[in-house]
Amino acid sequence: MSRPKLTRLKNIRFVVSLVFFVLISLLFLDPWNKISPEFTNYVVALQLIPALLKILFYTGVTTIGLIFIILLTFAFGRVYCSTLCPIGTLQDIVIYLKRKINLRERFQYKKSPYIYHYLLFILLTIFTVAGSTTLLNLFEPFSNYGRILTNTAEPLIILTNNFISNILGDFQLYFVYVIPLRKISLDILAIPILFFALIVYMSYSQGRLFCNSLCPAGALLGLISRFSIFKIVINETACNECGACEKVCKANCIESETKRIDFASCIGCFNCIKSCPTSGVIYAGIKLRNASTSLVVFNSSRRNFFKYNIIPVAVTSLPVMSITDTIGIQRNGFQDARKHPISPPGSISIEHFKSLCTACHLCVTSCPTHVLYPTLFDYGIDGILQPKLNYDASFCNYDCNICTLICPSGAILPVDVPSKKLIQIGRTHFVKEDCVVIDKKKECAACAEHCPTKAVKMAPYEGKLKLPELNNDLCTGCGACEYACPTTPRKAIYVRRNSVHLQAIKPDVKKKEDVPEGLIEFPF
Repeated sequence: MSRPKLTRLKNIRFVVSLVFFVLISLLFLDPWNKISPEFTNYVVALQLIPALLKILFYTGVTTIGLIFIILLTFAFGRVYCSTLCPIGTLQDIVIYLKRKINLRERFQYKKSPYIYHYLLFILLTIFTVAGSTTLLNLFEPFSNYGRILTNTAEPLIILTNNFISNILGDFQLYFVYVIPLRKISLDILAIPILFFALIVYMSYSQGRLFCNSLCPAGALLGLISRFSIFKIVINETACNECGACEKVCKANCIESETKRIDFASCIGCFNCIKSCPTSGVIYAGIKLRNASTSLVVFNSSRRNFFKYNIIPVAVTSLPVMSITDTIGIQRNGFQDARKHPISPPGSISIEHFKSLCTACHLCVTSCPTHVLYPTLFDYGIDGILQPKLNYDASFCNYDCNICTLICPSGAILPVDVPSKKLIQIGRTHFVKEDCVVIDKKKECAACAEHCPTKAVKMAPYEGKLKLPELNNDLCTGCGACEYACPTTPRKAIYVRRNSVHLQAIKPDVKKKEDVPEGLIEFPF
């Protein structure tokens, strides 16, 4: 490839990374739910770790996306890190701003911390295979970026939207409607903020250090890129030893003094090629590298990695976190039920959900009723930051299946609306003593009126008063009854989770009889 064409690589990379950065950001900043689940699926299918998890249980667009990423890396190295990863682009923005502040700032070659990076990667893999995503959730780039936007930027957008809506309402204009604002506790908010601060600090001080020391996607792609067809190499014949390439290398992987490139750490930004005043840095295929002994690729760490880091691990010997079932808490009340979070329809079971959810919070921001809430340790330490259904805030819409369609990791598998309507994520419980009908001697049928399957009906109690009567075979655990229940501080009717989701009976919906038009009487 000629030098003019090679220098265009940086421009192409810049445009692609910007497009994906904007697209992914929009997915998490759409409180109006204007972006279709299908479009979301196409975008998130190109996120490595979620796609890798999802392919264990589901094939589809995600499979194609994963194959594309692996083939892309085999062909061109870790260009994923510089184009498709949103955290990668976020780091580039910080680095760009830093260079605007300090024009003399230059990068310098540093040996990549392979031992620590791959040890962390091995630990993370072991934990994930054993069913705990704690480490994965802390370091996976896509999910961390999603949490930053969902918990910090999206609330600001909703507040702005509601402010505009109130002003327009004063002028009888209602095309901008008020959106419910999620309550986010400080402890949940602290983690994305700390991660954002870590990313800013690391990229500001040492470029792409996160990618080559903590990122699981970076570790995996670094391994694959060692076998890439095309690699950035130094042409010793053309190199004039000016060191320009090393000064602009954000991954600190170019050692200009020895004219070597640690390609496993290279994130494919192509800054080195564009900055080279000669043709000293080129993108070479296998044939060209083999044909010329003057082309140098530095890879001394490969032997060390296999020598010191690959250790036999018996994954099956690791203890798997136990899951508390609802059976053990049947005798307890409302507060006990709240201690056991309910996972969304399509997540099959709490164990399945915990083992695959990377807590990206895409389902949280996409949920139309805002019933999905991020948690801290509600699922235990091995389910850190994973979302649950919060019936204090809202309920699961009976006719909605959006969260099942957009989950990038397979923690929530796709189900169509008719199938979703029969998934029982929990069962309803009723405490007579807490019901306003008995406690206040007042009429109330809020739970029955809001139940979409008529699993809750009103039965005669005293005089004109009626009490709720349950048919849990029809109940899906959507929480509409609990959300509508007016009792405080605890609900008289509430949902206990099913650790393993069950099948509800299809409700018998009577068709309305068609009345001839001529027989319809005028109502008054």
